[in-house]
Amino acid sequence: MARNSARRWLLVAAASLFSSTVSALAFAQTVPFSSRLDFAVEAHPTFVAVGDFNGDRVQDLAVANFDSNTISVLLGNGDGTFRAAPTVAAGSNPFAVAVGDFNGDGKLDLAVADDGSNTVSVLLGNGDGTFGAPLPFAVGINPRFLTVGDLNGDGKLDLAVANFNSRNVSVLLGNGDGTFRAAPTVVVGQSPFSIAVGDFNGDGKPDLAVANFDSNNVSVLLGNGDGTFQAPLAFTVGANPHSVVAGDFNGDGKLDLVAANNGSTTVSVLLGNGDGTFQAPLAFAVGASPFSLAVGDF
Repeated sequence: MARNSARRWLLVAAASLFSSTVSALAFAQTVPFSSRLDFAVEAHPTFVAVGDFNGDRVQDLAVANFDSNTISVLLGNGDGTFRAAPTVAAGSNPFAVAVGDFNGDGKLDLAVADDGSNTVSVLLGNGDGTFGAPLPFAVGINPRFLTVGDLNGDGKLDLAVANFNSRNVSVLLGNGDGTFRAAPTVVVGQSPFSIAVGDFNGDGKPDLAVANFDSNNVSVLLGNGDGTFQAPLAFTVGANPHSVVAGDFNGDGKLDLVAANNGSTTVSVLLGNGDGTFQAPLAFAVGASPFSLAVGDF
């Protein structure tokens, strides 16, 4: 299928943990990439987040190092290479990182899901690629992933956290100064691993989608606009979904979902109906044990 200048292609890249491959799907076509460039970080990196951390308009990387209890910061040189900035301490076993300006100073900060300490660590950015000491906020058991959005409509960034071993989502409402307060938790499926934010029913209020690893489904939580959410709607995907992302994959103006199914070597595409419900999953084969997803026009 040829590119159409009036319509951008949306592709999904699934990173496969055990086969060391990236499968890119564009209407079931595979897209080649050039050879990889490796950059050293610390022990057992599990997650990479992107942002301009030093204000030079070049994208940088923040990497969660699970066994080092640190975040590695790699500053971009603008040519696809990176240089190391000082490593930042996090909580115990950091698993995932999210980026946002949590204190309103115009500098990007980090929020880290600390799997081993059942906390989220907030690292306030200094604007030069360095960060302050971690500020811990309690969440559920074994937080594996977190996402950023204004969940209560007050203009301040909030966090939603998938807690793998407490079967729920923690909601942390931002105070606008880098601190957070807890909103009611939301029960989801078994072993929630990943979480995405989007307006799935078109009411202008942020909703959440949660990949439940041991339930083989995605929970959709429709937002009330005040930081609370309705009871979950469950949509079946493949075996052991590790990751979920949102995007409009069929160009109808309604958000869809894609899940990376670690246990079935597939990605499932759930096309949105625009009312918070989704159609039956479309399955696409990828490499072994897909772990994470990225969406873009490649």
